[in-house]
Amino acid sequence: MKRPQDEVPVISLSGEMFVRRDGLSRRYLTEVLAKRGFATICSPIAEWMIYSDYLVDKKLVYMSMTLLEKLGFMIKKRVMAKHEKRLKALLRKSGLVHAEMVDMDTIIDTARPYVSPNLTGEVVLTVGSALMEVSSQACGVIAIGPFGCMPNRIAEAILNETMNREGKLATAPKDMRLRSILEDVDDLPFLAVESDGSPFPQLIHAKLEAFCLRAERLHHRMRNSRRL
Repeated sequence: MKRPQDEVPVISLSGEMFVRRDGLSRRYLTEVLAKRGFATICSPIAEWMIYSDYLVDKKLVYMSMTLLEKLGFMIKKRVMAKHEKRLKALLRKSGLVHAEMVDMDTIIDTARPYVSPNLTGEVVLTVGSALMEVSSQACGVIAIGPFGCMPNRIAEAILNETMNREGKLATAPKDMRLRSILEDVDDLPFLAVESDGSPFPQLIHAKLEAFCLRAERLHHRMRNSRRL
């Protein structure tokens, strides 16, 4: 509220569904970032609901349905999409809500070169949404999960290799504005965090400090490209 919306640097928070939404589990990371001047967009619960429907649609999970149940499933999806679009259009007017629609097909396609859609779970969502949003909607991505969480560690390993200029440009090879933003950028701001509910160690705070500096620089490049 203190600054115009386009002046506020945005961080995307993804990862394990519960930890990313629970203040205690994520150690109030969004509040810490807010004190540094960043707004944080946390991946919504709706992402997982829409992903669950995607798995049924693509027959990636076993679910036997009668003809009537299939009809009900189709109607439910349409009603959900209609109300999601309507509610987000209303909330967008406040300027305080991230009101983009959850585009599951694009998320999965973005992650497809690195993660098979057949590997169901959070990995494909974390990888896909991170690569899709960085440099486009967010100036940095944090992936958070519980301590020792295998899906989170797989996503971390993939993103450590792909969160760079080449990895991002591969998602939109014809986007000249994106090429301009990333002209002198090698690695994109990305931080993976494991949480067990305890205060973050000093190492994480140091990494967070470096992450914020890099995210701030990318934000300025994104703003300058909009002016041009």
